[in-house]
Amino acid sequence: MPEKTSSRLIQNFRFYLLLSLFSTLFGILALAFMWYQADKAFVPTEHQLLNMDMARENLKAKLALAGKEQIPACAQVATGVYLQSLNFHSANDVHISGYIWQKVPIAPDCPVQAKAGFYFPEAVEGANELRKKYEYVQGNETLHGWIFETTVRQPFDYSKYPLDHQTVWLRILSNDFDGYSTLVPDLDAYPDTGIKSYFGLDTDIVLGDWLIDETFFDYKTATYHTNFGYQTPTTEHNPELHFNVVLKRKFINAFVVNLIPMFTVAALLFAVLMTISRKRSTLAFNGFSIMAVVGTISALFFVVILSHVTTRTKFPAQSIVYIEYFYLLLYIAMILVVLCSFIFNAPVNVQRKLVMHDFMLPKLIYWPSLLLAMVAISYWALF
Repeated sequence: MPEKTSSRLIQNFRFYLLLSLFSTLFGILALAFMWYQADKAFVPTEHQLLNMDMARENLKAKLALAGKEQIPACAQVATGVYLQSLNFHSANDVHISGYIWQKVPIAPDCPVQAKAGFYFPEAVEGANELRKKYEYVQGNETLHGWIFETTVRQPFDYSKYPLDHQTVWLRILSNDFDGYSTLVPDLDAYPDTGIKSYFGLDTDIVLGDWLIDETFFDYKTATYHTNFGYQTPTTEHNPELHFNVVLKRKFINAFVVNLIPMFTVAALLFAVLMTISRKRSTLAFNGFSIMAVVGTISALFFVVILSHVTTRTKFPAQSIVYIEYFYLLLYIAMILVVLCSFIFNAPVNVQRKLVMHDFMLPKLIYWPSLLLAMVAISYWALF
């Protein structure tokens, strides 16, 4: 029976070879298509504020939801942001610097007197610097401007790394803790605040491995579960002003750093697999030995494990990320190649049952199996 099966494999070798090549090509194209789709998978944020009227209406709705009194326009402080640098210091710490300005209404008859001042509640202790730059009276308002530099700590989802999109936000709260002053975005200070546009950024800002998708202002609600000592009930859904920068990682950089070494290791594993044969003459020509295979696989393993550890140290608090599944596939491929080399020393009848016709089957299914597994993982992890 094994001889008949082996004979059938020999007769249909061209068919199986074409099937292997077709499956490999399909895997490459499917993988490239999914990577392209994931890289371009950007959907504009729905709740962004596009103009001042929209901002005031959104604030009004959120104050009503929180059960708070409406803030008159004369107590609303228009606040603008202009970023000059943005850099990831770690997986969760982002260093930001730039300008912030506020327009405080001059309204002696207003029932609530607005005050200038702000702070970043997510700033890391000792990493916040603020310098007053200017102060002018213009018409019925006072313009205040500051230069700031801060490091904020925020949670990010890196599960799709290196095809991830991240939103870095600057959470801005008023220094008026009594709540008499309310911050609104100064959207009139920017030429374009529409969907998919980005503003409030230096045109020469250096973002390293990132590209900009969009920027926008919005209000996010927060619940503190405390009244901070005031004799008032705890309120929920407090609106807080955020300036958001939506980023996507440069895929080419990640491809060169992570995926090219992986495919190189996979190709070397295939080369090791190709040296395995049942023919003594072929083995002698290839210089095959089990110890040589184990030694080669061990060297490749250290290359892969060092790259894997480097990736893992970037995201210590994150569960397994997308790229790590490929490392796991390489570990499995290494183990299987080593097992194939040990089958060489098995009895002839065992070899005939496991690897017929000079290990043809493992060699034919190596690339299709590896690539189709990558396709399945990519579909599950990215979509």
